Amino acid sequence: MTRAHEPPPIDPASHAIFLDFDGTLAELVDDPDAVALPEGTLDPLIALQRACGGALAIVSGRKVSDLDRFLAPLSFAAAGVHGLERRVEPGGETTRLMTADELDPVREALNGLVEENPRLQLEDKGLALVVHYRTAPDLKDTARSAVKHAVKDRDDLLVMDGDNIVEVHPAGMNKGRALAAMMEDAPFKGRIPVYAGDDTTDEYALEEVKRRGGISIKVGSRNSAAEYRLADVEAVHRWIAETIG
Repeated sequence: MTRAHEPPPIDPASHAIFLDFDGTLAELVDDPDAVALPEGTLDPLIALQRACGGALAIVSGRKVSDLDRFLAPLSFAAAGVHGLERRVEPGGETTRLMTADELDPVREALNGLVEENPRLQLEDKGLALVVHYRTAPDLKDTARSAVKHAVKDRDDLLVMDGDNIVEVHPAGMNKGRALAAMMEDAPFKGRIPVYAGDDTTDEYALEEVKRRGGISIKVGSRNSAAEYRLADVEAVHRWIAETIG
């Protein structure tokens, strides 16, 4: 890991901004539906998007529809479910790279897991399934083993470990590939990518940004390939606010 330090200011004229949501713009919480932006931080985010000419995207493991709900009334470009959902233009159509029924056998197995272990929580994103064990850390191995067993013999699916979660979604897509695809279109094309994220799933995007000569920012203290670091969600919003004055 390189020695990380605080990132330079955002240049709205030349940067394309890509931001993770949970753990970056919003604090992690036990109930994924109870998440919220810190008070007073939405208006600076809206101002940043305007200053960048719309070249701001939220890149998340969440569904785009959930991001819309949490960030309303902001209209924004987004890559949801690690890029399996994508919307390049704010307010535009969300495209999906697969159908939810392809996960039905795994969905059935994981519903059974949660019935047997009610302290676990299954989040069904349609195109991805996530088992949460934040409130049951003693069941971490149980959750991970069950998910891996549910996808055995499925080369088309990928299991990923995150912050107190284990997730399964189709192989061949991650946040780095989603970012690369979005950089091919306006208003991102021709700009310098900037990415901030806190989780292991963000490392794909951080590596892609480094490859492109952009600004890669790890939120928190975990090991990372990122060249820069912000301590926490509060520091992320302070960095944004300082940019727009």
